[in-house]
Amino acid sequence: MAGNPMQRKSRNSFLLGIIVALLISSIAIVILFLQINKKDQEIKNMKASTKKVYVLNEDVESGQILTQDMFSIKEVNSDSIPSDATAMTEVIESWFLQTSEGDMVQRDSKGLFIDSKGDSIIELFEVTAEDVKDAEGLEVGQYYRIENGEKIATSVRGTPYNDNDGYFVVDSNNEDTKTRIYPEVTGGYYCYRLDTSTNTRVKTEINMSNVGMMAKVGMKKNTVMTRNLVQQTDNPITSDVRKEEYNMMILPTDLMTDDYIDIRLRMPNGQNFIVVSKKQVTIPTTEDGSYIADTIWVNLNEAEILMLSSAIVEAYGVPGGQIYVNKYVEAGMQDAATPTYYPNNGVIAQINSNPNIVERAKAGLRRSLTEEARNVRQNYLQSQIDASTTYDVDVSAGMDESADKSETSRKRYLDSLGSAE
Repeated sequence: MAGNPMQRKSRNSFLLGIIVALLISSIAIVILFLQINKKDQEIKNMKASTKKVYVLNEDVESGQILTQDMFSIKEVNSDSIPSDATAMTEVIESWFLQTSEGDMVQRDSKGLFIDSKGDSIIELFEVTAEDVKDAEGLEVGQYYRIENGEKIATSVRGTPYNDNDGYFVVDSNNEDTKTRIYPEVTGGYYCYRLDTSTNTRVKTEINMSNVGMMAKVGMKKNTVMTRNLVQQTDNPITSDVRKEEYNMMILPTDLMTDDYIDIRLRMPNGQNFIVVSKKQVTIPTTEDGSYIADTIWVNLNEAEILMLSSAIVEAYGVPGGQIYVNKYVEAGMQDAATPTYYPNNGVIAQINSNPNIVERAKAGLRRSLTEEARNVRQNYLQSQIDASTTYDVDVSAGMDESADKSETSRKRYLDSLGSAE
């Protein structure tokens, strides 16, 4: 039975509505599918364009030795990082400081260490007011050790032992899990082992698989590592290091910028002393690129500056005395030589009282300024100085000559800047 026109019209409208709704839904589904597909492709492209890079976990200072625990790996968009950041990943991994036995060197608030039982020593630190703020249960006047990054109060019966690198007690219960590592002022690293017969610490050289990595500049946490921010070096830059210029030394004919050198004092009786060891040298140039042939720049700490100053004066004062430079053959493989020069008593007193010299440098000098070295100076070098009847005059003449050279080189450099304009 046919419906009336109104019913047919209503039914047709309903069917048309369903068809339109289905059509709109289909279009919406297609659009949504295309959007999802596009988003998936964008995610895939984004993943394809991300690279793994090393970033810092903490702020670091210029000249600080960087260890593995100070880095983490992050995935970042390659468009937002320097081009050499990804290539730096493998470089950093090869530069991580580790012992020749494969123990990775780490750092905490008190310096470098490796995880290693068996040294029978617990290093202690005196509690300061700042330590009390940082950790619970500490009181000024006590001692604490560091375990898993935490400062732990340590009860000590009697006075703990003390040497150049601080306080310690004998670890009779095998509680400590760290072996402290100390950098030598002349390069390289050492730790202490216990002499059980005397309960004293014996300095022991630590062989490293490489010379380690140093921050060229101060950097903030989350900084992406690139090649121009770090370098391999066994001469960490401490707060008392300055760039010094010298023009009175006899230089090798083939000496070039970035060569490693020893600076030595040669006396007319054949004695030869190492004053400063394994320093990277820079040959200054003028604006036009020509070298200033008689001048070098080297980074020295305050103690080394005083030592070299003493040696230069004594080379001037003794007829036939010379300050000269020699090069390392394979600097990456050769350890720094131990200085053998013993300065005069006035310089030693100045070194010991100089507040600008970091304590680590003083400790290193105390180890190199031995009684044997002092005797060599008194018996031979000092006798050469005492035998010179014109010592003060010769020193004055030598210093005047050096000053004239500096003035000439400086004028040549400034003239080159003017001509370049």
